[in-house]
Amino acid sequence: MALGRIETNTFNSIPFITWPDGSPCIPANLFILSLLERAGRGGNRGLSTRGSKGGSLGEYASKIGQLIRYCYYKNIDLIHLTDSTFTTFIDSLRDEKSPIYPTAKKKSEPTILAIGRLCLDFLEFVGRLNGNPEFVSKGGTIRITHETFTITSRNGRSIKKSYIHHHSLSLGGRTRSVFPITDANIKKLTDAVDILPSSRFVNMRRKIMLLLLEHTGARRGEISRIRVEDILNALNSDKPMLRLETWKQGASSERLIPIHKMILSDIIPFIDLHRRKVAKKFKKGKNDGFLFIGETTGEGLLPDTITSEVTALKIAAGIKEKISPHMFRHAFITKKFVRMIKEHEMSNSDEFRRALLDVKGFIAEVMMWTGHKSPESVERYIHLAFKEIAGYSATVTSVHLTSAMELFDRKQEQLVQRLKTDLTVEEYEAELLELKRLRDEDFEIARKLTPSS
Repeated sequence: MALGRIETNTFNSIPFITWPDGSPCIPANLFILSLLERAGRGGNRGLSTRGSKGGSLGEYASKIGQLIRYCYYKNIDLIHLTDSTFTTFIDSLRDEKSPIYPTAKKKSEPTILAIGRLCLDFLEFVGRLNGNPEFVSKGGTIRITHETFTITSRNGRSIKKSYIHHHSLSLGGRTRSVFPITDANIKKLTDAVDILPSSRFVNMRRKIMLLLLEHTGARRGEISRIRVEDILNALNSDKPMLRLETWKQGASSERLIPIHKMILSDIIPFIDLHRRKVAKKFKKGKNDGFLFIGETTGEGLLPDTITSEVTALKIAAGIKEKISPHMFRHAFITKKFVRMIKEHEMSNSDEFRRALLDVKGFIAEVMMWTGHKSPESVERYIHLAFKEIAGYSATVTSVHLTSAMELFDRKQEQLVQRLKTDLTVEEYEAELLELKRLRDEDFEIARKLTPSS
């Protein structure tokens, strides 16, 4: 593959693919190595390898791994696959049942489509590797067609894109089946924390985890990388901004997002009491200062653990519909747009109804909060976004105030509930005064964001 030259690459989290009997699958591993040269998000060289599952490379390995397992158990060499056996493989994916809901399908059609297209890409590579470049082609052993479609960019320019297609796959583009988590389900998850038989440390960690998922819009991997110093730096700042590592961009980067002091103040007791007590049991520096650490290991939590925690809470809460950490992100972004549009409409009703205005300001603001690389990734959260350039900053400020007020109301209600169970009147009054102080600070911060006339 190196054409007589020794080539050395240094990469972390490179997937190594084996057959089910444990022996290396050489064609698959060569294919993975070939992907090191493929452009990642934003045109960066190489696909992402971040995360416990190897990022995008890990996702690709997982997809072709299903074809590898199929061929192993059917005793078919990859290069001996035919059009009909590939069709049977795709049909086998459709026949898989959910391990949780036996009457439901394990994979949706968009998921099967993504697996199928990547496997075709892999089999094209297998053909070239075996000196048969027509193995996967229009008139080849596995027959494909090349489909094209046109999209219109935000500046009005038409862009043609293409993809390979096989008759066994459902024709169509990628569809999104994940929806924002509802406020009702967030409350159910939070209430379920006290249902599970866990230590006080784990209970507090779960509550803080849900709080940050809801109010930062961060990906689960970004949540797992938050450090104690990030929380303290934000709390001690005049305009609290939380540092987040930005994933899914093919390169190491970070961003700062605004966060309410009321949120940060909830995290401090966890840091000072519960986390510190656990961290003392382990070697100093073992957890690299991560906010979320394991109770029995002292090490920073993996992104998969965050998913497992949310799933455990979902089961305890008796929630039947799909729940995942990423749904918090969908909800966060959607709410940002809804609040902006509502606030803008209320203060500029005449202009709002008369004109379709530029959406770049809204999108740029949300991209800054969420760490999206392209505007197109954000635009799917809105149908129409209107703004008046002169009133835009005031709109963002008003949204920040509205968010703070909603948070204050919720936390005040929680205090009332605690008064009925475990708070004395004196403790209630003291916590309410502190909550009001933090609310007023958040209000003042929002007012400072308003540009002077």
